[in-house]
Amino acid sequence: MITLKLEVKMNRWITGILVCGLLSCGQAARKAEEGTKTETNTAGSPARPEQAVFPMPEIPGMIASEEEARNYLVAHFWDAFDFKDTALLRSRPVRMQGLSRFVALSASMPAEQKEAVDKGFGVLCKGITENRTLTDSLKYYVEEYLYNPNSPYYNEELYGVYLKCMMENLPASDPLMETYRFRRQLIGRNCPDSKAEDFTYYLPDGTRKSLYSTPVKGDYLILVFYDPECHSCHDIMRGMFADRSLAEAVADGKVTVLAVYAEGDTEVWKKYLNGMPGNWVIGEDKMAVKDRAIYDLKAMPTIYLLDKNKKVLLKDAPYARIREALSFQP
Repeated sequence: MITLKLEVKMNRWITGILVCGLLSCGQAARKAEEGTKTETNTAGSPARPEQAVFPMPEIPGMIASEEEARNYLVAHFWDAFDFKDTALLRSRPVRMQGLSRFVALSASMPAEQKEAVDKGFGVLCKGITENRTLTDSLKYYVEEYLYNPNSPYYNEELYGVYLKCMMENLPASDPLMETYRFRRQLIGRNCPDSKAEDFTYYLPDGTRKSLYSTPVKGDYLILVFYDPECHSCHDIMRGMFADRSLAEAVADGKVTVLAVYAEGDTEVWKKYLNGMPGNWVIGEDKMAVKDRAIYDLKAMPTIYLLDKNKKVLLKDAPYARIREALSFQP
């Protein structure tokens, strides 16, 4: 995780400076890089993985603006990557370097230049699907980077582009098609600016409630899906319990918290009820959310910030981002 966080900082630098560097002194850099690229011996054996470097695309000389260069770089990012080169594919540093740069650049693209992102992912997915016996590790890292909520590169919008491109390159009969189709539908739900999906839950006294029937004190509802037996969930929830700003906002009627146990074991849920804040709304959904797949609960806790009308403001957000949106002091 520390390594990934450092890479995020590097990628912020890359996003702002890499393109300029490629324009101003790219030819010399590319020549130096070409000299260290993976080579094969006369017998065709690949060089050792630690000798490999990620092959950046060459930006044409007629491109003079940073915007055009960034657009070209994203669209052609994987053009020089040989998806049959086992040295490149075996090298974890190369995979991380390439993917982190590509994701950072893609995420920085404005809406009017999304065609470049689609094209870049198209080349990536074509290479993955055409060389599946070699590219399983690369595919794994793409999905971990974009779909794991604990990844600093987590980005559902880009993951949706990836899924679309994978489906365009896989045969219709491929078993992965159904998985990707399901995930595309799932990540398309409860997006910011849409109304959150309604669901049924039960209070500790057995009263049947729904999200839509839950009264909201103040302007915001923090919706938390949790599992008290999950260690990471326990740590995050404990941080929420200890947050004085949140406690004061709830006590003052400015924010409502609805915490829903979504794992289906009523005995486990009841066992931990005494540790929950008394002014939160606590319920269990008896697996309604997971069975209907109406919220993407890929990691616990999953936290949404809704307004008082149940419109989604933040989807599957870290608690720190929720605090920031609510203007809580650090």
